[in-house]
Amino acid sequence: MKKLKKVLVAAVAAVVMMTSLTACGGGAAESSSIVFGTNAEFPPFEFVTSGGTIGDYDGIDIAIAKQIGDEMGKEAQINNMEFDSLLIALQNGQVDAVIAGMTVTDERKESVDFSIPYYTATQVMIVKDDSDITKASDMEDKKIVVIQGYTGETVVKEMGYSYESFKKGTEAVLELVNGKCDVVVIDSATASKYVKDNEGIKIVEDASAFEAEEYAIAVKKGNTELLNQINSSIQKMLDDGTISTLSVKYLDEE
Repeated sequence: MKKLKKVLVAAVAAVVMMTSLTACGGGAAESSSIVFGTNAEFPPFEFVTSGGTIGDYDGIDIAIAKQIGDEMGKEAQINNMEFDSLLIALQNGQVDAVIAGMTVTDERKESVDFSIPYYTATQVMIVKDDSDITKASDMEDKKIVVIQGYTGETVVKEMGYSYESFKKGTEAVLELVNGKCDVVVIDSATASKYVKDNEGIKIVEDASAFEAEEYAIAVKKGNTELLNQINSSIQKMLDDGTISTLSVKYLDEE
């Protein structure tokens, strides 16, 4: 009887160990969903709306995320958070990938792997219609507003200008519309959306001051399998014109 009990105890222990390993990922069934981290304050790439493409979220990036999920046979889900928290959440495993109009930079490549680029943009200045700002150097003595963590903040900082940062693009543009600042520096596609939605403001470009930048999807460093799947989907959407169509669709929407 004692021997039988010992055998049973050993068997139970083995089952518990196997269950534990499975729960930790050792042979666990693959997840049926893929979670994308984003900052839904960046129209037309990501924004909050009722009846969006994924839950209450819509935009160019959200539509791209959904198609990637569909091609992987998974349900695409969105985890909306502050922009500065996205790469931390990726490294901590809170999200599987980040799609947030994120510019590929050497600094970011040190901590994450990026997909092939899916969109090329540049920084521009949004000003009042009667503004005397015609080039980037004109901002030197002006009150500049940027969005925290966005490329615009980095660019203005590198220029050596003082600025005020906001967490939301809508707040930054409202500051301009209400006459509380002189210029907002932000990505070109998003600037087009804000100018279209607000009277009395316009876009000023300066190609000599603002270089082109590429948006890509970030995955955890070394997650080659997911990166290859995402790259395959992006390449397909670039080749068949899907991303171009999405860009036109969301940029033209009221």
